[in-house]
Amino acid sequence: MTLDPKVQRIIDWRESIAVLPDNHFFEIIRMYLGEIKTPFNKQKLIEELGAFIRKEESRKTLVSLLSETDLRIISAVKYISRATLEKLFSFFAGSFSYAELYERILNLEERLILYRKTDKNTDKTIILLNPHLEDDLEPYTKQTVLLENPDYAELSYETPSMLSPELIAAFVSFINKNQDLCKADGTFKKRTQAEIERLFPSKTELLFNLTKAFINLSLLREIPDGYEIDKTKLLAFARLDPRLQYAYLCVASQGRFSRNGLIRQAKLLLDVATSIPHGGFSRSIILRLAHIISEDQSDAAGLSSFGSTSRFNSILNRAKNIDSAIVEHEGDLSSVLDRLIDCASLFGILSKKGVDVKGEEIFVSGAIFDENEKFEDRPKCLSVDAGFTVTILPGLSLENLIPLMDFMELRQFDTAAVFEINRKSVMRGFDAGLSENRIFSLLKKYSPYEIPQNLEISVDDWSRSYSSATIYKGYVLQVSAENAAMTENNPAISPFIAQKLSAGIYLLSVESDEQAANIIARSGLDFIGKIKTPEKNYESVGFPEFEVPQKTDRYDSDEEAKPTSDKERAAHFEAMRACLESMNIPPEKKEGLEERIQHKIILSPVQLRADSVKYERFEAGGMDFSGKVHIIEDSIANNCMVELQFGDRIIVGVPISLSKEGSDATVLMRVNPERVDEESLVKEFAVGQAKFVKRIRGSVLR
Repeated sequence: MTLDPKVQRIIDWRESIAVLPDNHFFEIIRMYLGEIKTPFNKQKLIEELGAFIRKEESRKTLVSLLSETDLRIISAVKYISRATLEKLFSFFAGSFSYAELYERILNLEERLILYRKTDKNTDKTIILLNPHLEDDLEPYTKQTVLLENPDYAELSYETPSMLSPELIAAFVSFINKNQDLCKADGTFKKRTQAEIERLFPSKTELLFNLTKAFINLSLLREIPDGYEIDKTKLLAFARLDPRLQYAYLCVASQGRFSRNGLIRQAKLLLDVATSIPHGGFSRSIILRLAHIISEDQSDAAGLSSFGSTSRFNSILNRAKNIDSAIVEHEGDLSSVLDRLIDCASLFGILSKKGVDVKGEEIFVSGAIFDENEKFEDRPKCLSVDAGFTVTILPGLSLENLIPLMDFMELRQFDTAAVFEINRKSVMRGFDAGLSENRIFSLLKKYSPYEIPQNLEISVDDWSRSYSSATIYKGYVLQVSAENAAMTENNPAISPFIAQKLSAGIYLLSVESDEQAANIIARSGLDFIGKIKTPEKNYESVGFPEFEVPQKTDRYDSDEEAKPTSDKERAAHFEAMRACLESMNIPPEKKEGLEERIQHKIILSPVQLRADSVKYERFEAGGMDFSGKVHIIEDSIANNCMVELQFGDRIIVGVPISLSKEGSDATVLMRVNPERVDEESLVKEFAVGQAKFVKRIRGSVLR
């Protein structure tokens, strides 16, 4: 029989309480139900604890005592699949230290809001929301709770740089002329960089990222002299929606991905960019947003949640060590996201709007998502003057601009793209397969004015010069005159005739002897012997397309339910403390109950029972050596974390063993690194030299 999911979660919660170590189990029971009377039944006590939580008054008070920080942690637990302490630490990177987050989660467990269990699939301890409180917390745990609106310190008035069809096309023209543009390490050569700075003012960084993207998308292919444009592939790329183009370029600038990896990362980038509200988000909140969106996409075909691979923590910790190697592992996809933000800002997918009070940059969606942005061609935007200078204004798509770049040479890219038509550039166009008529048809198609007659005369002269001599390289098929017509019309051979050099002499567009032999065999012409050159021009696999998301306000938090104010919560604390002050109980018992009030465990005066407090010492400092040793020994017995202070240095970790050496003692500790993707470090510390020793309350987290 299949149980209702909520019933199963309640069973899981009960089991999590039942398997607690006895000291923690009884402490929880004493805090909420009072002193335990023997004989007792553990399951009965758990039922009573559940009944206590289900009381309307208890639930109402539990929720009313939640601060904004509490609600953010609870919301993260709710929306991150199989949330672990490490995942949560990575999600809130920069907001909490490891120890601070540990204590806050422990406190939420003591308050019965969160619980934990072992995930059978991963054998990891995961953190979950108490099912008894799910409905009460629903209004306060929306995804937007995790996405704080920025507190602006200053606004940015910079004109953002961004990609455009004209810029990409101009750079293609630059590469056509400057194929030897990169060093062996992939950086621009000094000469190339100087030329780029002259032709493309203030765009060197953008074009360096664009070059890496071209290489990783195989739009540039390596040749002996450097790189050349793969025109077939570039034209296929140019047919994509411009927003898809920019997303793919942005992702590819950070590394080479598999096809599926490229789709996932580009889709995530566009989803994030279109989900940023008008007021913007800081960088750290954008990383949170990406995590939330990836969780929402985890069930979509071809997509993988960062959370499902337990590697979202690598965003901040590994983003600085990325190379251009092929990234195949699902979790590795998240490691580029932090650096993607900078590239997305360069390319116009994001736009900087200002800086917040913490010094973090604030970003909004880029101009490419503006509703008024039009991607349709406005064809008459090209003008040619008598000096053969061509000015191209915005309006043409990348697909229509690329053929123009075959016979133009860039002169300057600024407000408009300025090119020149000269002998060398036209010769390159002829090499690319353009004819004189094709060049003029393209110019006339996009120019509102007549083409200067002197340009037509010059191109005609260059065409005659070009056709006066030709060098061919490849396989040549020669047949007798009587077999020429049969050969030219043979369906197996005719598609591979690149050029008829003379009667019965043909240049074939093939590359290997094996391919040539296969074609001849298929032709059925038995008078042709062994050959050396056939090849069919296989079309490259096109670029994957998906629907570009529309701008959305789904993460606008203006309408969300707000937690109670500090003043309202303070009223509860004052009422509980007033009740406590009126009680005639020993000071150490009063101190224990006061601590429970402070930790929001006391929900009503009924819980203020002196007999429910078991005296424990949590701190020792100064010259109290025996007190420090006692706290560490107690922490080892209960598997608790401790905090050691040495001057200004604070060490947090789990003590493993304690050895006394003369008048001092040494504790062996597993130190929890701030970067949780690293291995935990085991180190020794002298207890006597510690200025202060503190046991972090409880040991439910372990």
